[in-house]
Amino acid sequence: MKIRVYKSGNHVTYYLNVPIDVVRALGISENDEFVLSVENKDGDVMLCYKRVKKG
Repeated sequence: MKIRVYKSGNHVTYYLNVPIDVVRALGISENDEFVLSVENKDGDVMLCYKRVKKG
């Protein structure tokens, strides 16, 4: 996955692009919401996304 960086004035935003085959395999849609948690394990940073079901 590649990271995209957008700069606007003093603000920088980073986006993580998910490959389309992963999106299709997981059934991700533009209406899905995710919660991000960050873990540090053995010197590696792990980004964990959890899909939140709207109820």
